[in-house]
Amino acid sequence: MKRNLQFKKVLKINADSALKAVSNFSKYEDFVPGCTGASLISRNPPIEIGRLEFNILGKKYFIESRNEILENSINIEQLKGPFDNFSGKWTLKKIDKDFCEVCFHAQFELPFLLNAIIPQSLVESFSTNIIESFIKEAQ
Repeated sequence: MKRNLQFKKVLKINADSALKAVSNFSKYEDFVPGCTGASLISRNPPIEIGRLEFNILGKKYFIESRNEILENSINIEQLKGPFDNFSGKWTLKKIDKDFCEVCFHAQFELPFLLNAIIPQSLVESFSTNIIESFIKEAQ
């Protein structure tokens, strides 16, 4: 079963600064909850391949993703990891020099057993914590 996440918020921050925070893959372990490692596997602009490692509830997970960094957005596609599939997109819309709208949308499928035992409320809570950590880092 496919699940969706959506987030949209207007922030008092320059859109370029917000995009820089989201695209600075190597710093994720410094501010993303549960992230214990971040490494850049390859960079061939506008494409970056990266690997994130997480420790969640005592279990280690990793995700390798293809990230396409564009002028005002980042498209994310899982290459390897815990999801049956995952795709996401950050979009930053400039409102003026000091404000932007930050949008995140993701669609994913959990493996059958995880899907059966993980409630949507837990997914949303964990995702909100991660998104809020990006916002805090950008500000």
